[in-house]
Amino acid sequence: MADVNLGQLASTTLKNYQKTLKDNIFKKHVLLDHLKQNGGTEMFDGGRSLVAPLMYGTNSTVMTFTGADPLDNTIQDGIDAAEYDWKYYNVSIVISKVEESKNRGKSAIIKLLKAKIMQAESSLSEQINSDLIAGTDADGLVGLNTLVGTTNAVGNISGSTYSWWRSNVDATAEVFTFADLRTIKNSCRNGAGGGRPSLILMSQNMYEKAFALLTATYQFNPVKSKEGKRLADASFEVLEFEGVPVSYDESIADGIIYVLNKDNYKLGILEGWDMQNINKPEPSNAHVTIKDIVFGGAAFTDRRASLGKLTGKTIA
Repeated sequence: MADVNLGQLASTTLKNYQKTLKDNIFKKHVLLDHLKQNGGTEMFDGGRSLVAPLMYGTNSTVMTFTGADPLDNTIQDGIDAAEYDWKYYNVSIVISKVEESKNRGKSAIIKLLKAKIMQAESSLSEQINSDLIAGTDADGLVGLNTLVGTTNAVGNISGSTYSWWRSNVDATAEVFTFADLRTIKNSCRNGAGGGRPSLILMSQNMYEKAFALLTATYQFNPVKSKEGKRLADASFEVLEFEGVPVSYDESIADGIIYVLNKDNYKLGILEGWDMQNINKPEPSNAHVTIKDIVFGGAAFTDRRASLGKLTGKTIA
């Protein structure tokens, strides 16, 4: 049997699998899935950074008038922009000459390739999701632990300096109650540009506490919204709080709850970096075939006041 052209086979297999790869990256975690399926991802064609226009003030020229009353033509401020650096990820699929010899024939090599691709896919998805929630690497996506705050700087704008660039945060150390969650949820929709939160994301222990608090008012399996039902059908654990889907992610530290709005919190994706596969020449110092999968993007918000966080809550 003629030797399999491993490089060509790997390229063809990855090309055929690319759409599935993209879908699976976003299907594995509730936050990524929610953003992907509800307009929370946005494609960008390039640029040195992602620039998100902001509206932080109202137009003061609104007035009533009669007849020939003079009109207010004052030039208005209240428009600015937040700037986010692009972040890049790479995962390599490497097959050695030894592995190739142990998997003779096209079908055996394809099985090995698929296993390697699934391993790379899972690892990349885990890293992107982990960074979206609690990223600490300066070269990685900005996490919710940074975006949802009050005094820190996000997008090169200081929350300490500008009160309109602050999230709703309750850091009181106390036992979690639905009243706390209701206050944060309602606060996130207040003000010009505010809207109904689209997802409440908790640590696992807070989710289980919320489940334990279900009463005749908040009954078992109270999922009624379209998005709540969709997430449940996608095999995520879902409750619902006053019409907003509630789920958990293991990357969230105990005692933390995020209130999110997919209209104001998004994942920007660079064209040409959306889980694209890259062919690599074989290195001169090793008998291996290498294929890389790359992702480039930026997590961003254009209205921090639409995002909320409860922290320091206990389940006692």
